[in-house]
Amino acid sequence: MDDGAKTLTSMPYTWPQRIAAIAIAVISDILNAAFTWAPPIVIGIDIITAALLWLVLGRPMVLLPVFVAEALPGMSLVPLWTLVAAGLAFLGRIPGRGRVGGSPTSPHERPSPTALPGRDPPR
Repeated sequence: MDDGAKTLTSMPYTWPQRIAAIAIAVISDILNAAFTWAPPIVIGIDIITAALLWLVLGRPMVLLPVFVAEALPGMSLVPLWTLVAAGLAFLGRIPGRGRVGGSPTSPHERPSPTALPGRDPPR
């Protein structure tokens, strides 16, 4: 029975991709916390982290707002990279962001009543 939910085996990322993404994010968050006294170093770490996660996870656009948030003073103490990388790696998306494959269903994407299986076309 398929209720539309994704299982871990049908996710868009392989286990090596998941492990690499989380390892990159954890290391980045640890380095960010260690270098909060030097903002230029933190920004450099964030640029490298964003580039590596884009390569590993296939360029998800959700990394751009995280990069901007990490540039705010004091945000390097919050493990945003780890939270986002884990969310993408294991859920395939960030919760609350619509369907995995794209935007929410629009009225134009709904099947017509004649296209439903088991129904006769109107006469």
